[in-house]
Amino acid sequence: MMTSILTILQQRSTAIQTELIRFRNNPYDPNRAHDLRVAIRTLRSLLKFLKPQLDSATFNELDQTLSEAAQTFGPLRELDVLLAEIGSYAFEHPQENTVYFQLLKKLHHKRTAEMQRILTPAVWHKLTSELTAADIQLNQLKFNQTKKWSQSVNYELTRRSKKLSWQFRQIDPAQYQQTHQLRKKAKTLRYAAIYFVKFASKKAKKSRRQAEKIQNVCGVVTDAHVNAALLQNLAQQTDNSAEKQLLVEIKQTQQKSFHLKK
Repeated sequence: MMTSILTILQQRSTAIQTELIRFRNNPYDPNRAHDLRVAIRTLRSLLKFLKPQLDSATFNELDQTLSEAAQTFGPLRELDVLLAEIGSYAFEHPQENTVYFQLLKKLHHKRTAEMQRILTPAVWHKLTSELTAADIQLNQLKFNQTKKWSQSVNYELTRRSKKLSWQFRQIDPAQYQQTHQLRKKAKTLRYAAIYFVKFASKKAKKSRRQAEKIQNVCGVVTDAHVNAALLQNLAQQTDNSAEKQLLVEIKQTQQKSFHLKK
Protein backbone atom coordinates (compact mmCIF):
# COMPACT_ATOMS: atom_id res chain seq x y z
CA MET A 1 0.00 0.00 0.00
CA MET A 2 1.33 3.43 -0.99
CA THR A 3 2.31 5.75 1.83
CA SER A 4 -0.36 8.42 2.33
CA ILE A 5 0.19 12.14 1.87
CA LEU A 6 -0.47 12.77 5.56
CA THR A 7 2.03 10.08 6.61
CA ILE A 8 4.75 11.75 4.52
CA LEU A 9 4.01 15.10 6.18
CA GLN A 10 4.04 13.49 9.62
CA GLN A 11 7.43 11.94 8.88
CA ARG A 12 8.81 15.37 7.98
CA SER A 13 7.43 16.80 11.22
CA THR A 14 9.12 14.02 13.16
CA ALA A 15 12.36 14.84 11.34
CA ILE A 16 12.10 18.42 12.64
CA GLN A 17 11.86 17.18 16.22
CA THR A 18 14.91 14.96 15.67
CA GLU A 19 16.95 17.86 14.28
CA LEU A 20 15.81 20.06 17.16
CA ILE A 21 17.26 17.58 19.64
CA ARG A 22 20.48 17.36 17.64
CA PHE A 23 20.83 21.13 17.65
CA ARG A 24 20.21 21.36 21.39
CA ASN A 25 22.81 18.64 22.01
CA ASN A 26 25.48 20.33 19.89
CA PRO A 27 24.65 23.90 18.83
CA TYR A 28 28.36 24.53 18.14
CA ASP A 29 28.19 22.46 14.94
CA PRO A 30 27.09 24.69 11.99
CA ASN A 31 25.44 21.65 10.37
CA ARG A 32 22.94 21.37 13.19
CA ALA A 33 21.31 24.77 12.61
CA HIS A 34 21.47 24.18 8.85
CA ASP A 35 19.83 20.75 9.00
CA LEU A 36 17.11 21.99 11.35
CA ARG A 37 16.29 24.88 9.01
CA VAL A 38 16.22 22.47 6.07
CA ALA A 39 13.85 20.14 7.92
CA ILE A 40 11.46 23.02 8.62
CA ARG A 41 11.80 24.34 5.08
CA THR A 42 11.07 20.89 3.67
CA LEU A 43 7.76 20.62 5.50
CA ARG A 44 6.81 24.17 4.48
CA SER A 45 7.62 23.33 0.86
CA LEU A 46 5.48 20.20 0.86
CA LEU A 47 2.57 22.16 2.33
CA LYS A 48 3.00 24.88 -0.32
CA PHE A 49 2.96 22.21 -3.00
CA LEU A 50 -0.29 20.88 -1.53
CA LYS A 51 -1.81 24.34 -1.01
CA PRO A 52 -4.58 23.82 -3.63
CA GLN A 53 -5.76 20.82 -1.58
CA LEU A 54 -5.78 22.64 1.77
CA ASP A 55 -8.12 25.06 3.48
CA SER A 56 -6.67 28.53 2.93
CA ALA A 57 -6.86 29.63 6.57
CA THR A 58 -5.33 26.37 7.80
CA PHE A 59 -2.48 26.58 5.31
CA ASN A 60 -1.71 30.21 6.17
CA GLU A 61 -1.62 29.48 9.89
CA LEU A 62 0.64 26.45 9.48
CA ASP A 63 2.95 28.22 7.07
CA GLN A 64 3.27 31.27 9.32
CA THR A 65 4.00 29.15 12.40
CA LEU A 66 6.75 27.20 10.62
CA SER A 67 8.15 30.39 9.09
CA GLU A 68 8.53 32.03 12.49
CA ALA A 69 10.28 28.93 13.84
CA ALA A 70 12.74 28.90 10.94
CA GLN A 71 13.48 32.62 11.32
CA THR A 72 14.81 31.94 14.81
CA PHE A 73 17.92 30.47 13.19
CA GLY A 74 18.30 33.01 10.37
CA PRO A 75 21.05 35.21 11.90
CA LEU A 76 22.97 32.17 13.17
CA ARG A 77 22.93 30.55 9.75
CA GLU A 78 24.05 33.76 8.06
CA LEU A 79 27.05 33.93 10.41
CA ASP A 80 27.90 30.29 9.69
CA VAL A 81 27.84 30.90 5.93
CA LEU A 82 29.95 34.04 6.32
CA LEU A 83 32.49 32.27 8.54
CA ALA A 84 32.82 29.51 5.96
CA GLU A 85 33.28 32.06 3.17
CA ILE A 86 35.95 34.03 5.04
CA GLY A 87 37.65 30.78 6.00
CA SER A 88 37.81 29.76 2.35
CA TYR A 89 39.15 33.18 1.38
CA ALA A 90 41.85 32.95 4.07
CA PHE A 91 42.86 29.53 2.76
CA GLU A 92 43.07 30.75 -0.84
CA HIS A 93 44.86 34.01 0.09
CA PRO A 94 47.36 33.17 2.86
CA GLN A 95 49.05 36.23 4.34
CA GLU A 96 51.64 36.69 7.08
CA ASN A 97 49.51 38.76 9.45
CA THR A 98 46.94 38.41 12.23
CA VAL A 99 44.00 40.12 10.49
CA TYR A 100 42.35 36.84 9.53
CA PHE A 101 42.72 35.51 13.06
CA GLN A 102 41.29 38.63 14.71
CA LEU A 103 38.39 38.84 12.25
CA LEU A 104 37.44 35.18 12.60
CA LYS A 105 37.79 35.39 16.37
CA LYS A 106 35.39 38.35 16.42
CA LEU A 107 32.86 36.53 14.24
CA HIS A 108 33.06 33.38 16.33
CA HIS A 109 32.26 35.52 19.39
CA LYS A 110 29.22 36.89 17.50
CA ARG A 111 28.18 33.37 16.63
CA THR A 112 28.46 32.23 20.24
CA ALA A 113 26.34 35.18 21.38
CA GLU A 114 23.67 34.38 18.77
CA MET A 115 23.72 30.69 19.68
CA GLN A 116 23.25 31.58 23.34
CA ARG A 117 20.36 33.90 22.46
CA ILE A 118 18.52 30.99 20.81
CA LEU A 119 19.10 28.81 23.86
CA THR A 120 17.72 31.32 26.37
CA PRO A 121 14.56 29.97 28.05
CA ALA A 122 12.27 32.57 26.47
CA VAL A 123 13.44 32.07 22.89
CA TRP A 124 13.67 28.29 23.20
CA HIS A 125 10.19 28.07 24.71
CA LYS A 126 8.75 30.16 21.88
CA LEU A 127 10.50 27.99 19.29
CA THR A 128 9.39 24.66 20.75
CA SER A 129 5.85 25.98 21.23
CA GLU A 130 5.67 26.97 17.56
CA LEU A 131 6.89 23.57 16.41
CA THR A 132 4.51 21.76 18.76
CA ALA A 133 1.60 23.87 17.51
CA ALA A 134 2.55 23.12 13.91
CA ASP A 135 2.68 19.39 14.63
CA ILE A 136 -0.79 19.48 16.23
CA GLN A 137 -2.20 21.42 13.27
CA LEU A 138 -0.56 19.01 10.85
CA ASN A 139 -2.10 15.95 12.46
CA GLN A 140 -5.54 17.53 12.14
CA LEU A 141 -5.30 17.84 8.36
CA LYS A 142 -7.79 15.84 6.33
CA PHE A 143 -7.02 14.63 2.83
CA ASN A 144 -9.40 13.05 0.34
CA GLN A 145 -8.71 9.32 0.56
CA THR A 146 -10.44 8.57 -2.74
CA LYS A 147 -8.58 11.23 -4.68
CA LYS A 148 -6.27 10.05 -7.48
CA TRP A 149 -3.14 11.46 -5.92
CA SER A 150 -0.81 10.17 -8.62
CA GLN A 151 -2.64 12.27 -11.20
CA SER A 152 -2.77 15.27 -8.89
CA VAL A 153 0.93 15.17 -7.97
CA ASN A 154 1.97 14.59 -11.57
CA TYR A 155 -0.12 17.55 -12.72
CA GLU A 156 1.29 19.86 -10.05
CA LEU A 157 4.86 18.78 -10.75
CA THR A 158 4.36 19.45 -14.46
CA ARG A 159 2.71 22.82 -13.86
CA ARG A 160 5.37 24.02 -11.45
CA SER A 161 8.23 22.70 -13.59
CA LYS A 162 7.03 24.60 -16.65
CA LYS A 163 6.45 27.79 -14.68
CA LEU A 164 9.84 27.56 -12.95
CA SER A 165 11.64 26.99 -16.23
CA TRP A 166 9.92 29.96 -17.85
CA GLN A 167 10.65 32.26 -14.90
CA PHE A 168 14.29 31.19 -14.88
CA ARG A 169 14.64 32.15 -18.55
CA GLN A 170 12.94 35.50 -17.96
CA ILE A 171 14.64 36.53 -14.71
CA ASP A 172 16.65 39.73 -14.51
CA PRO A 173 20.02 38.74 -12.98
CA ALA A 174 20.38 42.20 -11.41
CA GLN A 175 17.19 41.79 -9.36
CA TYR A 176 18.09 40.11 -6.06
CA GLN A 177 14.52 39.69 -4.82
CA GLN A 178 13.47 37.98 -8.06
CA THR A 179 16.37 35.56 -7.71
CA HIS A 180 15.57 34.95 -4.04
CA GLN A 181 11.92 34.18 -4.77
CA LEU A 182 12.84 31.90 -7.67
CA ARG A 183 15.22 29.98 -5.42
CA LYS A 184 12.41 29.39 -2.93
CA LYS A 185 10.12 28.13 -5.71
CA ALA A 186 12.84 25.78 -6.87
CA LYS A 187 13.14 24.42 -3.32
CA THR A 188 9.39 23.81 -3.16
CA LEU A 189 9.49 21.83 -6.40
CA ARG A 190 12.64 19.94 -5.42
CA TYR A 191 11.36 18.79 -2.02
CA ALA A 192 8.00 17.79 -3.50
CA ALA A 193 9.79 15.78 -6.17
CA ILE A 194 11.86 14.02 -3.49
CA TYR A 195 9.14 13.15 -1.00
CA PHE A 196 6.21 12.60 -3.36
CA VAL A 197 8.27 10.56 -5.82
CA LYS A 198 6.15 7.42 -5.32
CA PHE A 199 3.12 9.24 -6.71
CA ALA A 200 4.80 10.23 -9.98
CA SER A 201 8.24 8.63 -10.18
CA LYS A 202 9.15 9.48 -13.78
CA LYS A 203 8.09 13.13 -13.62
CA ALA A 204 9.44 13.58 -10.11
CA LYS A 205 12.97 12.57 -11.07
CA LYS A 206 13.04 15.01 -13.98
CA SER A 207 11.54 17.82 -11.88
CA ARG A 208 14.04 17.19 -9.10
CA ARG A 209 17.02 17.56 -11.45
CA GLN A 210 15.62 20.76 -12.94
CA ALA A 211 14.76 22.31 -9.57
CA GLU A 212 18.10 21.40 -8.01
CA LYS A 213 19.99 23.05 -10.87
CA ILE A 214 17.99 26.28 -10.62
CA GLN A 215 18.17 26.29 -6.82
CA ASN A 216 21.96 25.94 -6.89
CA VAL A 217 22.45 28.66 -9.51
CA CYS A 218 20.18 31.09 -7.64
CA GLY A 219 21.74 30.10 -4.33
CA VAL A 220 25.18 31.30 -5.38
CA VAL A 221 23.69 34.73 -6.17
CA THR A 222 21.55 35.07 -3.04
CA ASP A 223 24.29 33.86 -0.67
CA ALA A 224 26.70 36.34 -2.25
CA HIS A 225 24.24 39.19 -1.69
CA VAL A 226 23.75 38.28 1.98
CA ASN A 227 27.49 37.86 2.54
CA ALA A 228 28.29 41.17 0.84
CA ALA A 229 25.78 43.04 3.01
CA LEU A 230 27.20 41.49 6.21
CA LEU A 231 30.76 42.26 5.11
CA GLN A 232 29.78 45.86 4.34
CA ASN A 233 28.28 46.27 7.82
CA LEU A 234 31.37 44.80 9.45
CA ALA A 235 33.64 47.11 7.43
CA GLN A 236 31.64 50.12 8.57
CA GLN A 237 31.80 49.06 12.22
CA THR A 238 35.53 48.41 12.54
CA ASP A 239 38.18 51.03 13.34
CA ASN A 240 40.98 48.70 12.27
CA SER A 241 42.15 49.84 8.81
CA ALA A 242 43.72 46.49 7.90
CA GLU A 243 40.58 44.62 8.91
CA LYS A 244 38.43 47.10 6.99
CA GLN A 245 40.53 46.59 3.86
CA LEU A 246 40.28 42.82 4.15
CA LEU A 247 36.50 42.97 4.55
CA VAL A 248 36.20 45.19 1.47
CA GLU A 249 38.35 42.78 -0.55
CA ILE A 250 36.24 39.78 0.43
CA LYS A 251 33.07 41.76 -0.32
CA GLN A 252 34.35 42.50 -3.80
CA THR A 253 34.84 38.78 -4.46
CA GLN A 254 31.26 38.18 -3.37
CA GLN A 255 29.96 40.86 -5.72
CA LYS A 256 31.44 38.95 -8.65
CA SER A 257 28.77 36.30 -8.00
CA PHE A 258 25.85 38.73 -8.20
CA HIS A 259 24.95 37.70 -11.74
CA LEU A 260 23.27 34.45 -12.69
CA LYS A 261 25.28 31.93 -14.67
CA LYS A 262 22.52 30.11 -16.53
